[in-house]
Amino acid sequence: MKRAKILLVDDDRNLLRVMTYHIAEAGFEVIPAASPSEALAKLEDQSPDLVITDLRMPQMDGLELLARIRTRHADLPVIVLTAFGTIDKAVEAVKRGASDFLAKPVEKAQIQHAVSKALKMADLMKENRRLAQAVAEKFEFTGIVGSAEKFREVLGMATQLAAVDTTVLIQGESGTGKELLARAIHFNSVRRNRPFVVVNCGAIPRELMESELFGYRKGAFTGALADKQGKFEVAHTGTIFLDEIGELPSEMQVKLLRVLQQGEVDVVGDPHPRRMDVRILAATNRDLQEMMREGRFREDLFYRLSVAPLHVPPLRERKEDIPLLLHHALGKLTAKLDKQVALDEEVIEILQDYAWPGNVRELENIVERLVVFNTTGRIRSSDLPSQIRYPAAAMGRVRMQLPDEGFSFEELEKDILVAALRRHDWNQSRAARYLGITRNTLIYRMGKFNLKEGRGDEPTASDREGGN
Repeated sequence: MKRAKILLVDDDRNLLRVMTYHIAEAGFEVIPAASPSEALAKLEDQSPDLVITDLRMPQMDGLELLARIRTRHADLPVIVLTAFGTIDKAVEAVKRGASDFLAKPVEKAQIQHAVSKALKMADLMKENRRLAQAVAEKFEFTGIVGSAEKFREVLGMATQLAAVDTTVLIQGESGTGKELLARAIHFNSVRRNRPFVVVNCGAIPRELMESELFGYRKGAFTGALADKQGKFEVAHTGTIFLDEIGELPSEMQVKLLRVLQQGEVDVVGDPHPRRMDVRILAATNRDLQEMMREGRFREDLFYRLSVAPLHVPPLRERKEDIPLLLHHALGKLTAKLDKQVALDEEVIEILQDYAWPGNVRELENIVERLVVFNTTGRIRSSDLPSQIRYPAAAMGRVRMQLPDEGFSFEELEKDILVAALRRHDWNQSRAARYLGITRNTLIYRMGKFNLKEGRGDEPTASDREGGN
């Protein structure tokens, strides 16, 4: 294991020798420097993990050395040593970015403890930065999968909204990725290092909604044995994401409107409203305008929320993105489960034809199921659930006017076959899926009517009746 390097700076050579011994005894590698100029040279050559410096030195005092170190290495921890009577300078050094200060004479255990604490704190800060960077990369707009024009337009608008501190209403069906978009807006905004608090308005019982959102004070009601922070207090200086905003009860809509208008929350049991600096992002799969017409959602709240509305298109409106999403989900899962699994081209065609009522969430669930249960290393069309291979025909939505004199069922069947084949450029697999039958059944029925590409182009019954 790599030993931490400590750059020790002091013009008192005796003290430098003693402290070098004490620090090395604790298992650290010590780089001694008898002057600030020597320390600056070794700083570049040796890349230390920590600097310990005296404050009073003839060439350059410790405060100036600290400033020079901060210019070159902003995150390098520095401990300053100070003699009695110069504590005020040590405090000034901490204000300027020093990690700690120690008063001389310094005991062995004291210096060893200070070094260990400073290194642990530096490691913690590095890990926090690494995690923050990982989160930021995860929620980069460029990391959101999709190339369909409608979807890229939404991402473009969201990128612009990340740069301004305004309220955003994200609308779209369940499973389209509204929360992912909200996270991307937050983590690309100036509030990225502040809290991001998610509230599912549909999951909180009506009677607990106010205390969950705004909190309460001890003694506000029976059972309030201690103060409780509300979600808005937790999100202070950051972002709150109100998912399923359409489920918010009418009495809470009034209170949320006050937050948007006044920037204040009324904490249960506290006579004084509290100022809150919170950006609000909201999302819904409900038609809020229809709810307004029905009197179930406040107009003033709707217009406050929809300062910048975004509509995430459903997957069926961005089918060109399905192969991208499939391969993205497959890549994540095979890496997570350490499995090598590939998709047959026919599988991608079938999945691209499917309507995806559950949108991206349903797609990810289907891919996970296919990967988990796969034992051959290849996913084939026969592995797909039956509701995807043979979606139920929606004939209930077809409007047919039956002639009084009757008609030929066989002619109708033939017309339907020809229309389905034409619709799919005579691709038998896709036409069969469209009709909700197997490919073999389709081939049998095509043979029954002697249908071949180029021989089924005579007008269908509907064409003949419509005169075009």
